[in-house]
Amino acid sequence: MAKYRLCGGLAMMAEHDMGMLKDMSAKGWHVSGLSGGLFYRFEQGVPHDFDYAVGFERDFTPEVQKLFRAGGWHPVIAAPGWQILRAEAGETPLFTDEESKEEALRAVRVRTGRWALVWAALLAVLLAAEMHLDAQGVEPAASACLVGAVAAGAGLTFTALPFFGYTASLRRLRAGR
Repeated sequence: MAKYRLCGGLAMMAEHDMGMLKDMSAKGWHVSGLSGGLFYRFEQGVPHDFDYAVGFERDFTPEVQKLFRAGGWHPVIAAPGWQILRAEAGETPLFTDEESKEEALRAVRVRTGRWALVWAALLAVLLAAEMHLDAQGVEPAASACLVGAVAAGAGLTFTALPFFGYTASLRRLRAGR
Protein backbone atom coordinates (compact mmCIF):
# COMPACT_ATOMS: atom_id res chain seq x y z
CA MET A 1 0.00 0.00 0.00
CA ALA A 2 1.30 3.43 -0.92
CA LYS A 3 0.84 6.85 0.64
CA TYR A 4 1.08 10.17 -1.19
CA ARG A 5 2.10 13.65 -0.05
CA LEU A 6 2.21 16.87 -2.05
CA CYS A 7 5.63 17.99 -3.26
CA GLY A 8 6.28 21.52 -2.05
CA GLY A 9 8.50 22.31 -5.00
CA LEU A 10 12.18 21.48 -4.92
CA ALA A 11 13.08 24.90 -6.27
CA MET A 12 11.20 26.77 -3.56
CA MET A 13 10.91 24.46 -0.57
CA ALA A 14 13.72 21.90 -0.84
CA GLU A 15 14.66 22.05 2.86
CA HIS A 16 11.03 21.67 3.89
CA ASP A 17 10.48 18.72 1.57
CA MET A 18 13.70 16.98 2.67
CA GLY A 19 12.63 17.38 6.30
CA MET A 20 9.23 15.90 5.49
CA LEU A 21 10.87 12.92 3.74
CA LYS A 22 13.09 12.40 6.80
CA ASP A 23 10.06 12.52 9.13
CA MET A 24 8.12 10.08 6.94
CA SER A 25 11.07 7.61 6.95
CA ALA A 26 11.24 7.82 10.74
CA LYS A 27 7.59 6.71 10.75
CA GLY A 28 8.32 3.83 8.36
CA TRP A 29 7.19 5.47 5.11
CA HIS A 30 10.00 5.72 2.57
CA VAL A 31 9.79 7.82 -0.60
CA SER A 32 9.82 5.62 -3.69
CA GLY A 33 9.01 8.05 -6.49
CA LEU A 34 6.84 10.86 -7.79
CA SER A 35 3.32 10.50 -9.11
CA GLY A 36 2.13 12.99 -11.66
CA GLY A 37 5.14 15.16 -10.91
CA LEU A 38 3.31 16.66 -7.93
CA PHE A 39 3.04 13.94 -5.29
CA TYR A 40 5.71 11.98 -3.46
CA ARG A 41 4.86 8.27 -3.37
CA PHE A 42 5.77 6.43 -0.16
CA GLU A 43 6.01 2.71 0.49
CA GLN A 44 5.69 1.32 4.00
CA GLY A 45 8.76 -0.26 5.55
CA VAL A 46 10.75 -0.40 8.73
CA PRO A 47 11.17 3.00 10.43
CA HIS A 48 14.68 4.30 9.73
CA ASP A 49 16.62 7.50 10.33
CA PHE A 50 17.63 8.75 6.87
CA ASP A 51 18.82 12.14 5.70
CA TYR A 52 17.64 13.41 2.31
CA ALA A 53 19.16 15.95 -0.05
CA VAL A 54 18.50 17.40 -3.50
CA GLY A 55 21.18 17.20 -6.16
CA PHE A 56 21.13 19.24 -9.35
CA GLU A 57 23.35 17.18 -11.62
CA ARG A 58 22.56 17.90 -15.24
CA ASP A 59 23.91 14.53 -16.39
CA PHE A 60 23.31 11.95 -13.69
CA THR A 61 25.61 9.39 -15.28
CA PRO A 62 26.59 6.08 -13.68
CA GLU A 63 29.98 7.64 -12.86
CA VAL A 64 28.32 10.52 -11.00
CA GLN A 65 26.05 8.07 -9.18
CA LYS A 66 29.12 6.04 -8.17
CA LEU A 67 30.67 9.18 -6.64
CA PHE A 68 27.50 9.88 -4.66
CA ARG A 69 27.34 6.28 -3.46
CA ALA A 70 30.98 6.46 -2.35
CA GLY A 71 29.92 9.36 -0.12
CA GLY A 72 27.03 7.32 1.30
CA TRP A 73 24.29 8.94 -0.82
CA HIS A 74 21.94 6.79 -2.89
CA PRO A 75 19.50 8.11 -5.51
CA VAL A 76 15.85 7.64 -4.65
CA ILE A 77 14.34 9.74 -7.44
CA ALA A 78 16.27 10.90 -10.49
CA ALA A 79 14.90 13.25 -13.12
CA PRO A 80 16.60 15.39 -15.76
CA GLY A 81 18.51 18.11 -13.90
CA TRP A 82 17.64 17.10 -10.33
CA GLN A 83 17.77 14.14 -7.99
CA ILE A 84 16.63 13.24 -4.50
CA LEU A 85 19.25 11.27 -2.62
CA ARG A 86 19.14 9.43 0.69
CA ALA A 87 21.87 8.57 3.21
CA GLU A 88 22.12 7.25 6.72
CA ALA A 89 21.46 10.03 9.22
CA GLY A 90 24.64 11.86 10.12
CA GLU A 91 26.45 11.02 6.87
CA THR A 92 28.67 13.73 5.41
CA PRO A 93 26.30 16.29 3.84
CA LEU A 94 25.82 16.20 0.10
CA PHE A 95 27.10 19.77 -0.09
CA THR A 96 30.00 20.20 2.30
CA ASP A 97 30.32 23.94 1.77
CA GLU A 98 28.07 26.83 0.86
CA GLU A 99 30.03 27.64 -2.30
CA SER A 100 29.37 24.24 -3.90
CA LYS A 101 25.69 24.47 -3.04
CA GLU A 102 25.56 27.99 -4.47
CA GLU A 103 27.28 26.82 -7.65
CA ALA A 104 24.76 23.99 -8.12
CA LEU A 105 21.80 26.33 -7.53
CA ARG A 106 23.23 28.94 -9.86
CA ALA A 107 23.68 26.37 -12.66
CA VAL A 108 20.13 25.01 -12.40
CA ARG A 109 18.77 28.57 -12.13
CA VAL A 110 20.50 29.51 -15.41
CA ARG A 111 19.09 26.41 -17.17
CA THR A 112 15.52 27.03 -16.02
CA GLY A 113 15.84 30.75 -16.76
CA ARG A 114 16.85 30.03 -20.35
CA TRP A 115 13.88 27.71 -20.83
CA ALA A 116 11.56 30.30 -19.27
CA LEU A 117 12.80 32.85 -21.83
CA VAL A 118 12.19 30.40 -24.68
CA TRP A 119 8.63 29.72 -23.49
CA ALA A 120 7.98 33.45 -22.95
CA ALA A 121 9.15 34.28 -26.48
CA LEU A 122 7.05 31.49 -27.96
CA LEU A 123 4.02 32.68 -25.99
CA ALA A 124 4.51 36.26 -27.23
CA VAL A 125 4.84 35.12 -30.86
CA LEU A 126 1.76 32.91 -30.66
CA LEU A 127 -0.35 35.63 -29.02
CA ALA A 128 0.76 38.18 -31.62
CA ALA A 129 -0.02 35.70 -34.42
CA GLU A 130 -3.41 34.95 -32.88
CA MET A 131 -4.31 38.64 -32.71
CA HIS A 132 -3.15 39.23 -36.29
CA LEU A 133 -4.99 36.20 -37.67
CA ASP A 134 -8.12 37.04 -35.70
CA ALA A 135 -8.10 40.59 -37.12
CA GLN A 136 -7.76 39.11 -40.63
CA GLY A 137 -10.74 36.83 -39.99
CA VAL A 138 -8.77 33.57 -40.22
CA GLU A 139 -10.55 31.90 -37.31
CA PRO A 140 -9.16 28.31 -37.54
CA ALA A 141 -5.54 29.51 -37.61
CA ALA A 142 -6.22 32.04 -34.86
CA SER A 143 -7.75 29.29 -32.73
CA ALA A 144 -4.74 27.05 -33.35
CA CYS A 145 -2.44 29.87 -32.23
CA LEU A 146 -4.52 30.35 -29.10
CA VAL A 147 -4.26 26.64 -28.22
CA GLY A 148 -0.50 26.86 -28.78
CA ALA A 149 -0.34 29.94 -26.58
CA VAL A 150 -2.08 28.07 -23.75
CA ALA A 151 0.50 25.28 -24.05
CA ALA A 152 3.35 27.80 -24.14
CA GLY A 153 1.87 29.49 -21.07
CA ALA A 154 1.98 26.16 -19.24
CA GLY A 155 5.61 25.71 -20.29
CA LEU A 156 6.40 29.20 -19.07
CA THR A 157 4.71 28.54 -15.74
CA PHE A 158 6.61 25.30 -15.13
CA THR A 159 9.95 26.97 -15.89
CA ALA A 160 9.45 30.48 -14.51
CA LEU A 161 8.23 29.35 -11.08
CA PRO A 162 11.29 27.15 -10.49
CA PHE A 163 13.51 29.96 -11.78
CA PHE A 164 12.06 32.32 -9.18
CA GLY A 165 12.34 29.59 -6.54
CA TYR A 166 16.02 29.00 -7.29
CA THR A 167 16.59 32.76 -7.24
CA ALA A 168 14.98 32.97 -3.79
CA SER A 169 17.00 29.97 -2.56
CA LEU A 170 20.22 31.64 -3.74
CA ARG A 171 19.30 34.87 -1.96
CA ARG A 172 18.55 32.99 1.28
CA LEU A 173 21.83 31.11 0.99
CA ARG A 174 23.80 34.32 0.43
CA ALA A 175 21.98 36.14 3.23
CA GLY A 176 22.77 33.32 5.65
CA ARG A 177 26.52 33.90 5.34
